[in-house]
Formats: sequence, structure tokens, C-alpha cells
Amino acid sequence: MSGWDWFEGVAAADETDEADRVHWQQCFGTHAGQKVLAELERSIIKTALGPQSPDRAIWMREGQRALVLQMARLAMGSVDGGGSDRG
Repeated sequence: MSGWDWFEGVAAADETDEADRVHWQQCFGTHAGQKVLAELERSIIKTALGPQSPDRAIWMREGQRALVLQMARLAMGSVDGGGSDRG
């Protein structure tokens, strides 16, 4: 792979089939799983970095934010991202 070739694999990776999504729902559909998601949302999505934060910290936080939102989407059974972006 070279250049932007790797990006084409990202779209294919987003196409999680129904059998794979069931695992997310079973894990995060429990009371304990919901508590974990709530804690991740509280500590990652609902907090902000200060104005003096370096670029690398902002990029890292955005990656964490994207991961938590994707986990929540899969846990709710949604892969298109519609309406669950709570940040």
C-alpha cells in the first residue's frame, strides 16, 4: 500500500456484519456495560482540554472521542452513526 490506498480498507472495516454487532450489544447492553460506556463518555466526551493544550493532546483526545462514540454506536446496534453522537 502507498499513499491513500489504506483509506479504502477503512470503509470495508466499517461494514460490520450483524453477527459481529451482536457481541457489542451483549457486552454493553448489560448494566455493567452501560456503566462502562457512561464512565467513558463522562471522562472523554464530556470533558474539554484547556486552550494551552498541545496539538498532539487534541489529536489524541479526538481519537479517544471517536472510539467511544463508535463503541456506543455498535452497542446500540447502529453502524451509520445517525443520531447517537452525543458529544
